[in-house]
Amino acid sequence: MFVLASEKKNPVALYNLGYIYNYGLGVPKNENEAAIWYRKAVDLGSMSAKNSLALFYSRGAGNLPVDRKKAFELLISSACQGYVIAQNNLGILYTDGTEELKKDPQQAYAWFSVAFYNGFEKADISRKKIENEMDSAQIEKAKVLASEYIRKYYFPPNGTDTNRSNTQCFQSQ
Repeated sequence: MFVLASEKKNPVALYNLGYIYNYGLGVPKNENEAAIWYRKAVDLGSMSAKNSLALFYSRGAGNLPVDRKKAFELLISSACQGYVIAQNNLGILYTDGTEELKKDPQQAYAWFSVAFYNGFEKADISRKKIENEMDSAQIEKAKVLASEYIRKYYFPPNGTDTNRSNTQCFQSQ
């Protein structure tokens, strides 16, 4: 069924095939095959596939090189499109920091706030935890940033996996 839908270039079907191979659901687990299907879905604007492919690039899975810059670009694109899991993942990324991305509690707070506002309830726990690590001035700045991001990145589900195009997404930044 997904193969037939994927032949019609359905981004949800392409993502689902990647997911099936990634987790070995009814087929042998194969991250290389998963990466191929995720890439095809990304090419059609799938925000869930962008998040998954970002995770692959971050750890070099599926025959992909470790490329944290590419991972961040995919993640920010997915989050900007309104994918709550990517929004939460950005919060985690800014909480922990990497060699390429400086730890930023205000950004973390803002992205956790967006994820929570978009319905990802667990993000509130992370948001409260990061708030405890900031002083009152930082918290105030984080809340202002969160309000701005919520205005930009709140998207009620529209029944597709391509809430916004990349062009729309980055024009609003």
